[in-house]
Amino acid sequence: MKIEIIHIGDELLTGEINPYPVQMIQLIREKGASVNMITILRDNKEEIVDSLRFAEQRNVDLVIVTGGLGPTLDDVTRYALADFLHVDLEIHQEAVGWLSDAIKRMYGKKPVLTDEALRMATIPKGTIALKNITGAACGIEAKKGKMTIFCLPGFPREMIPMFETYILPKIEGENLYTMEIRAWRGETTMEPLFNQIVKKYRVKIASLPDEQWRERGNRVIVKGEKEEVEKAVEELKVLIERSKDAFLEE
Repeated sequence: MKIEIIHIGDELLTGEINPYPVQMIQLIREKGASVNMITILRDNKEEIVDSLRFAEQRNVDLVIVTGGLGPTLDDVTRYALADFLHVDLEIHQEAVGWLSDAIKRMYGKKPVLTDEALRMATIPKGTIALKNITGAACGIEAKKGKMTIFCLPGFPREMIPMFETYILPKIEGENLYTMEIRAWRGETTMEPLFNQIVKKYRVKIASLPDEQWRERGNRVIVKGEKEEVEKAVEELKVLIERSKDAFLEE
């Protein structure tokens, strides 16, 4: 299952905050899947449309778009999605009720919904509105060809509960067996060892380097069918040991 994240917001490109949706990525990995690509964009409609088209061209199964669903003029995600789908926008009446309830919950009285507020209940025609569990702006679920698109609010306290409710159950893991070792050796010198292993066994090897690998070791992750992984890891340990480098299985 090919999964990509498009993370939207001018503030993500200032260098002042961590731009990566770390918690979402961790939840995807716990499900046994992985993220193929993360794109970080400004609040720019054309760039969002281009990113969705790029994902479609590469046959991505699931695109998670975060941010840009608020009531201000720079919240352009819903407009970009409508352009990508070649449809108009419409106010979703059930989402209007959710919005009214959310604002009443926040401020303690029934709101008067302005045109600006109603943007948070506006979605492209033919898509599905998703109730915001902890906030106001509804999410959106859309389909184009084989690609499913989810649009979620950018604030983590709203994004993560909606992700866990609407998206995580749909994610299919790879069901690959994984083992990890630590190797006190540089990546360049380990690469020939990795090549020997992947030529002999049906496994994937990922090296996660550490700047202080001489003290902490580099992480090496091996994935594949259980029997193949176990054999590959045992042989890799021997190769490392023969190279007079220490190792420690996690």
